[in-house]
Amino acid sequence: MLSAILALLAASLAEAAPTSAAQQILSQADVSKIGKQEDIFPYLAGSAPHFSYPLSYGIPKDVPEQCTLQQVQLFARHGERYPTQSVGSKIASTYYKLGNYSSDLSGALSFINNDYEFFVQDANNFEELTTWDNILDPINPYVGEWDAQKHAREFLYQYEELLGNKTSFPIFTSNSKRVHDTAKFFGKALGDKYNISLQIIDEDPSSGANTLTPIDSCTVYNETEKAAVYSKFTDKYLTDIAHRLNDENKGLNLTKSDATNLFSWCAYEINVKGYSNVCDVFTADELTYFAYYDDLTSYYYHGPGNSLGPTVGSVNFNASLELLKQHEQLDNKAWLSFTHDTNIVNYLGSIGIFDPGHAMPVDYVPIKDHIYHKSWMVPQGARVYTQLYQCSNQSYVRYVVNDVVIPVEKCSSGPGFSCELNSFIDYAQSRMNGSNYVSACKINSSSNQTSLTFYWDYEQKQYNASLIHK
Repeated sequence: MLSAILALLAASLAEAAPTSAAQQILSQADVSKIGKQEDIFPYLAGSAPHFSYPLSYGIPKDVPEQCTLQQVQLFARHGERYPTQSVGSKIASTYYKLGNYSSDLSGALSFINNDYEFFVQDANNFEELTTWDNILDPINPYVGEWDAQKHAREFLYQYEELLGNKTSFPIFTSNSKRVHDTAKFFGKALGDKYNISLQIIDEDPSSGANTLTPIDSCTVYNETEKAAVYSKFTDKYLTDIAHRLNDENKGLNLTKSDATNLFSWCAYEINVKGYSNVCDVFTADELTYFAYYDDLTSYYYHGPGNSLGPTVGSVNFNASLELLKQHEQLDNKAWLSFTHDTNIVNYLGSIGIFDPGHAMPVDYVPIKDHIYHKSWMVPQGARVYTQLYQCSNQSYVRYVVNDVVIPVEKCSSGPGFSCELNSFIDYAQSRMNGSNYVSACKINSSSNQTSLTFYWDYEQKQYNASLIHK
């Protein structure tokens, strides 16, 4: 099915490709829209470009003046990208349906008539990070390559003191090509002063617990175990979108699935072009419903609502805790890791700073009592920092998620709403509560790697897994 859709996409692109003169006119006409849709990023399921966590508690992310940094850990998502082949083929099928409509489109879809240039010009770009070489407009401010470079400079601004005279250090990345490319661009942007070794960690289940992607090794993981729960959430908003567009264009016959594809189209087109006319299709209410459905499914797929979500996340959380405990013995003071959104969701689920503490409702959209916003937690280019700093003779821990300090609520009485290290260790152990990833995920059946070791043995092993498109 996928190959057929891609073939249709290639054919439709060839037929619809605008002339160079039309391309020039299009570029001139679209400049005013580029970079003007950031208000909707939080509603686009983490598929749109990076944005800062929208709810700030007013706590400066800089370390308090009287304190000194001791260690920083980064757990980051790859930057802005094209859709995966699976999602991309669904978007392409809806685009093909619109392109084959019997007459000019009307209403919200009328932009298709005006020499519209589909954002996927080459199906080989599916799964890829957006870069200066594969985007459609050079003034697009949301390029994944550029995001990684900016992030690196921001990292240096805040944490360069931890690097000291250490000009050689590792950056850990999964072997997904887009994750690897993000880490590579980040490392290069640190400048020629630093000699970075990319430690490429395999996503294959045979890696067991020694991975940045422990969910892949958990072969008994069932992300749809709560399908009977989250499937009760209304999909009327999707029906409303399809009906509204069909009423404007008799015989178009868009479905609920097409309406879902339009949300993805909107998000990924912004990554590639810097704007998307598709985003104008939705009402504010529809964006809110879509965002909450994404929160809901994420919570039950990979977050605290899944019986194994926090257990899988405990692999990376436990490793983070060990790095904190050993901060005085370890020569490296900056631990930088790049992976996928799902793995960060698992990790945050183990930490608990976004755990609502109760099952998320499916019969309404909660407004006041709603802390689990997946797109706020893991937008493209998401960054979760663990800061360790010393004030007087005490060490303290806190989290900075997408540029905003997120305190551990029950342990935040330290400077800058931090948690004293020993108290944090107690908190972390209570969160993991004896979770046993190896036994719960039956790791022994697929791997002899029963613990995460790459932070400690990378110099001896030099991890260099082959890159994959995933």
